[in-house]
Amino acid sequence: MNQAVKLNLGCGAQTPDGWIHVDFAPGARFAKFPFFRSINKKLKLFDINWNRKIIIHNLTKKFPWKESSVDVIYSSHTLEHFTREDGRRFLSECYRVLRKDGIIRIVVPDLRSLVDEYLKNNIPADQFVENLGVLYENRSNVLKKHMVKFIEFPHKCMYDSRRLIEIMRDIGFDVSCRAAFDSDIPDIRTIELEERTENAVIAEGRKT
Repeated sequence: MNQAVKLNLGCGAQTPDGWIHVDFAPGARFAKFPFFRSINKKLKLFDINWNRKIIIHNLTKKFPWKESSVDVIYSSHTLEHFTREDGRRFLSECYRVLRKDGIIRIVVPDLRSLVDEYLKNNIPADQFVENLGVLYENRSNVLKKHMVKFIEFPHKCMYDSRRLIEIMRDIGFDVSCRAAFDSDIPDIRTIELEERTENAVIAEGRKT
């Protein structure tokens, strides 16, 4: 029996066995070079110890997998870093490469949750935009301050559960909101991090 093809798109540091991990962050690319880890350890440019086995691919472009060749797609806190248009292309590519009845699970920050916290006075007005993740961080490290545009990726589009579900259904997925670790993906606990599911929208569905 063939092993299931499972993609972890925008993997970051989460790279468990049994998955194909994909990212396009500079750290993932630099990790392919010899001595990068020792250099990064001294300069401390990147916080993640990038896995050299990560496949490097710009996820706003056409995926390198064939149509209907993938069984599962998981993507956590990646879609919000794309523009609205690139995000739709990303989801459309997910639909293209998934097999019929293949599973997709998307996790993004929940805009409604942030707004609710603000309306409850739990987020001061002058911190609200900062909490949206759309700004670059203030860096004390001089080198990082000059390289911030290459090592940080602010949010470019925000979602709530209703809108994300609408978009995914428009593309063709049979999808609904799910709770953390409530999934048809058998090994969900190897790939999903609890802290990444807090104040987040989790949409899971299948290609019809």
